[in-house]
Amino acid sequence: MKLTETQQAIRDLYRQYMAKELEPRTAAFESGEESVFPFMRKMIKDLGLDVAANQMLSADDGGEKKEKKEKKEKVAGGEDMRALARFAETQLIVEVSRINPGFQQSFGVSVGLCGGNIAMRGTPEQKEKYARQLMSGEKIGCWCLTEPGAGSDAFGSMKTRVRREGDEYVMNGSKTFITNGPDGDIFLVYARNEEDSSIQAFIVEREFAGLSTGTPFKKMGMRCSPTSEVFFDDVRIPAANILGGGNSDRDHVRKSLSRERMGISVMGYAIADRCYTIARDYAKERVQGGQPIANYQLIQNRLARMYIDVSNARRIVYGAVDSAEGLSALDASAAKLYLAEVGTRVAKEAIHILAGYGYMEEYKVERLLRDAMLLELGGGTTEIQILTIARHILAE
Repeated sequence: MKLTETQQAIRDLYRQYMAKELEPRTAAFESGEESVFPFMRKMIKDLGLDVAANQMLSADDGGEKKEKKEKKEKVAGGEDMRALARFAETQLIVEVSRINPGFQQSFGVSVGLCGGNIAMRGTPEQKEKYARQLMSGEKIGCWCLTEPGAGSDAFGSMKTRVRREGDEYVMNGSKTFITNGPDGDIFLVYARNEEDSSIQAFIVEREFAGLSTGTPFKKMGMRCSPTSEVFFDDVRIPAANILGGGNSDRDHVRKSLSRERMGISVMGYAIADRCYTIARDYAKERVQGGQPIANYQLIQNRLARMYIDVSNARRIVYGAVDSAEGLSALDASAAKLYLAEVGTRVAKEAIHILAGYGYMEEYKVERLLRDAMLLELGGGTTEIQILTIARHILAE
């Protein structure tokens, strides 16, 4: 894929920053010696992401001003600003995930799923009060959909309930596998209304009485991204904290899931790309039997198949960037299924090429494999993606 000069500059900026700032901190994040959130705030500020978010939230989308704005949305060389913004968003996920997918998990949930949903679907007051703080990193966000025992039947098995009492809603229930749960400040919580059984999203602050979080789970991978249960015991929520004033519905959750699945897809590609690069470079340098192991055909076979996976993944990821409309729910599920499996497959191949060294922490591929495994589970398991894809294609 040939990048424009502007795209190359964005990629190089992000890659150099992550190598300099994120890579040296990763061991401390993994061990729990340091929290990821102070660095998250630093990264947002260093890269100007807070400024971009504030500009987006302050933009006037109405009438004549919008038309004038769209006419000006060109940069030197004729590049479309919206397309460039999509590229920058995707490339940031790539560069973070190549170094530390666990950090991307926490960052993506806080700024994207929680902050992004409020920014896109909240009332003006909600955007001002919550979205700005989340997208600047001042507050840490959580996206609370999954419940104990519900599995992939998030809606049908939802037991978290709310009831209206005057100008408040009272919430009871629990959520599980919540990214950033132990450290979250703002929780975007999906619950069933006892009055009409509709499902709504509520913005819940940690300070609200009755909200508590469990101890962090001990996990196979994504260890620097804290995960826990969240409990709601007669939590009183102002009616003004219904996302969008109560106008949101299941459709926005499905759109959020498609967005999450594309984010997971990008992470799968990034992991595969990093593991392939590590394995290729190692194979060219490692001498066995008097020659680099890259000279042996069995190693070449592994590298060739790894390259095919990475090349196909790259085309899917950047093809989505080029689409102004974004991917359909069908294609988002297909991308998530394929690229999540590419991430784990290429990481495993890298470990085979590095052999004993691949099993050691020093060469990073063992951590990337552990992190990659979550991508096949989160955002809907492999089996759920298959069923979703089949449902869509049979309905055509």
